Amino acid sequence: MKRKSVILGMVASLVAGLSAATAQEEVFQRGVELGIGSRALGMGGAYIGIADDYSASFWNPAGLSQIRRLEGFGTLTYTQRKNDASFEDLNNLDELTSTGLNSIGLAYPVPTYQGSLVFSLGYHRVKPFDSSLQFGWQNNTPGDSVRQDWSEIEEGSLNNWVFAGAVEVSPNFSLGAALNVWSGTDDYQFSFVETDAPFDLYTFNKFRIDNTVTSTFTGYNLKLGGMYRPISNFRLGFTIATPVTYTVKDKWRDSERTTFDDNTTDEVADRGNIEYKIRSPFTFGAGASLNVANLLLAASVENTDWSQSRYTTDPPFADVSKIEANEELARKYRNTTRYHLGAEFTFPLIDLQVRGGYFYDPTPLGEDFFAGGRIPKDADREFFTAGVGIFLDKQVRLDVGVISGRWTDYKDPLTDFVDDRDDDLPISEKITFNKLFAALAFRF
Repeated sequence: MKRKSVILGMVASLVAGLSAATAQEEVFQRGVELGIGSRALGMGGAYIGIADDYSASFWNPAGLSQIRRLEGFGTLTYTQRKNDASFEDLNNLDELTSTGLNSIGLAYPVPTYQGSLVFSLGYHRVKPFDSSLQFGWQNNTPGDSVRQDWSEIEEGSLNNWVFAGAVEVSPNFSLGAALNVWSGTDDYQFSFVETDAPFDLYTFNKFRIDNTVTSTFTGYNLKLGGMYRPISNFRLGFTIATPVTYTVKDKWRDSERTTFDDNTTDEVADRGNIEYKIRSPFTFGAGASLNVANLLLAASVENTDWSQSRYTTDPPFADVSKIEANEELARKYRNTTRYHLGAEFTFPLIDLQVRGGYFYDPTPLGEDFFAGGRIPKDADREFFTAGVGIFLDKQVRLDVGVISGRWTDYKDPLTDFVDDRDDDLPISEKITFNKLFAALAFRF
């Protein structure tokens, strides 16, 4: 095999390792966390100051105290994700679709002489990891001609079981808490294939690299909430989520296989596993809602300082100390505030509710991550939402919501191995994201 092809293979192997590390490094940064409940999401997630159904377990557990009857709750989702990826002058469009369970739960109000005491138990699929990235081109640099294809596929999700409770400590004030038990799996696959085509210039026919990493996550944390109702149509809510310390177990396998023109092969494989722990920061939230003449208006904010993320054990990188890795996290990430706005109008004669909302989710990546030390505006995620709700009868409510968003993901720059230059070329992915939610709530 020509020396250039060997270099390409070595660099592709390095790219695979870097990509896998990026995919697994910070579980709390992967995927898109939108929340649960079609009504809440139809209002842009502005639910901290509303939280009057089972989904309060996620948004603000203090809101559970508003539930007066036994409630069963379930949500299904359909997701469409389009990925228009660019690497130098290469472009590729991928599309992923998926259908699955978003949440299922039960809220039980305990009979009391006065006030309110409510408990809930449920399961949430909080953050899907599904994504893909593919490139292919004919490398016709002078003196060379090979077909090169590389791809990344990531599947899995972060889920939690939640046990929550709320108590009305006064007629206008409630407190709540939720215990979240987190678990999840992330399956990452990288492949690079180089084919001696179409001119068959070299002694090899195909060179292939495969890299897979399967990560499992476990952890737990608490979310505390309060709800204050100074007047009947106005509510104020606040939340504090404690850090999650994730125990991450990685199983990885690398393989390289060269098939020569005489059909002989040369194959090298390696595998292993590693375990480490990484801790997310505190998250603080606040929200308010106002109901006037059948129009419900709501807004909320959530603040997280991602630069305070920390490895609590040695990191999963060779020859990198915990101190060095944590210094890198502090430089790489920043403090962010997410904004939610929502509105709902109720048509009383036909028991119909229409909703709309907006959700702004800034990238947690700081200036040091990006070339030139500036954060691109399109790296921040923005979502527009809409939804409808209808009472099928006095006990059953159907809610349907849709979320649509666009943003650009920027990956760590990859060393340019196309024409042997020394500069870095970033990979960017323009994401178009659409998600449909449908929820049923039963109250008995």
